[in-house]
Order: sequence, then structure tokens, then C-alpha cells
Amino acid sequence: MIRRRGLVAGACGITSILLWSASVPGTRLAIEGIGLFRAAAAVLVLGGCFLILLTSARNRGIRWVKQLSRKHLVLCGPLFAAYEVLLYTAIGLARSRGEAIAAGLANYLWPTMILIFSILILKQRARRGLLAIGIVVALAGVAVSSSISTGGLGQLAHDFWPVPPAIGIALLAAILWGLYSVLAHKYPQRHPMGAVGVYLLVAGATLAAFQAGSWQAVRWNWSSVVAVIYMALLPNSLAYWFWEIAVRDGSVHTLGALANLIPVLSAGVGTVVLGIGLRWEIFLGAALVATGAMLSHAFFRRQSSQSVRARSDPPPESHSGFRADPGS
Repeated sequence: MIRRRGLVAGACGITSILLWSASVPGTRLAIEGIGLFRAAAAVLVLGGCFLILLTSARNRGIRWVKQLSRKHLVLCGPLFAAYEVLLYTAIGLARSRGEAIAAGLANYLWPTMILIFSILILKQRARRGLLAIGIVVALAGVAVSSSISTGGLGQLAHDFWPVPPAIGIALLAAILWGLYSVLAHKYPQRHPMGAVGVYLLVAGATLAAFQAGSWQAVRWNWSSVVAVIYMALLPNSLAYWFWEIAVRDGSVHTLGALANLIPVLSAGVGTVVLGIGLRWEIFLGAALVATGAMLSHAFFRRQSSQSVRARSDPPPESHSGFRADPGS
């Protein structure tokens, strides 16, 4: 029975990673179809409603709303909502589909940001000099992948400063997600999926209100409809649920190692779905981002890692802790 639960958890974790790997091209297609903020509003509202309904079904009612941690709502809610808005803005402002993939890779610096905020907030110990190497390698990956929109590596130093808005906003989103993850770990939520649903719904409703006068002008097509439904129900909903099962019943170390493959998988899926061709800059950049994340994680002291696992054992109905996004 235990072995079966472990296999199910592993399958859920792999499924979540695959779903998140396609989130950047899915987001870009939705934005190209109906516009930046309208696409974000549609995805967030639909995804939020789905998670709220799912949580209500699992708890046989909406009493779970009264059990939400207020500290988590106040500290983590705004960070989560801001992260979603910034990520959509970064992908939407990208000057090309290639730069949209590069923005997605910049967002995948969040594992390193989690480690940095773990040092600052949770007082974990790490070999900070070696951690810096991981950060530099990951940033180099973002720069290399961005070179496809700046005239190649030869023009990178000249064209990359100031930093393109899409890349800068994606980096800020990564910082916010790292801070959110650490605070969510420090102040666990009893019903994390329900809380995420609330955050998604509030962020989406706010964006929808800003675009209230423009919805009638939206011309839906099959590609944008499929992209919105995919993003709302899979990366922004079911992937979170599957990941919760994975971190609860599976091997956290194995899942963490697999999560480092998201940049490479995302680059591969993005080049195919967005039709930009196989560019070595994107795959080299993705590999560097993944390597930087693994280096940063590997240089944490084992004692620190063990203390985190001890503190992160949640109550039976909580199952909280560090969770990936990411890439939505």
C-alpha cells in the first residue's frame, strides 16, 4: 500500500512538472488571442473558481473558508496575486515569442530565490559563496537565452542593458514567488488549495474590472479558447493539486531534482508550440538555469535541510510547504 502511494505520488509530481512546462507557451497563445490583461483575468478567474469548487467538494461544503489562516491571507495573498499579474505581464510584453520563452526562464530562478529567502527569513545556514556561484550561473542562462532577441551573443552586452522589460518583470516575479514560498512555509495554511483559489479569483476579478469596457470587443478563436481553458484548469489548478499529493506522499528530494528540469522542458515545449525553431541559445540558457538551481540547492548544509524537513511536517489536513509554480 505504501509503495503504491509512493508510485501515485511520483506520477502526480511528474504530471505537475509536465503541465507547468507548457505554461509559458500556453500563456503566450492566450495573450496573443485576446490581449494581455483579458487573458490573465480569464485564466485566473476560471482557475480560482475551479480550485474553490474542488476544495469545497473535498471538504463537503464551504466551512473551510472560516478556517483559513488570516496571517497567511494577509502576508501571502498579495504576493501570490502580484506574482501572477507580473508573470502574465512579462510574457505579454515580450517583443517576440523567443523573448517570451526567455522571460519564462527568468521566472524559473524562483528555486534560487527560495533558498535566499530561507537564509534571510528562516535563518538557514548555507555556504553563501557557493550559493552565489549558482545564482551567477542561472543569471547567465537567462542572459544567453535572451540573446535570440538582441542580435545574438555578440550584441548581448550592448543590447541587454538596460534589461528588457519582459526579463526584468519576470525576475521580479521570481523574487516574489520565492518570498511567497518561504512565508507560506513559515505560516502554513490549513487548506492551501482553497487559499490559492481565493488568491487567483481576487487577482483575476481585479484585472477583469480594469478591462470591463473592453470585453465586448474580444474576438475568441479556437486557439485562444483552448489556451485559456488549458492554463486555467491544468497549470493553475490541477497541477497544484497533483503537486500537493506528490509532496505529501512522495520523495521531496526526488521531486526537487525533477523540478530543476522544468526550464529545459519548458524551452523544448515552447520552441515547438510557438514555432520558433530549435535555437541553441534557448536550450543552453535553460540548461544553465537548471544547473544554477541545482548548484544553489546542493550547497546547502545537510543539517539545514534536515531542520527544514522537521519543521515542514504539516498537520494532517495541511500538507503545506515549499511548492513549485511555477511556470504559470
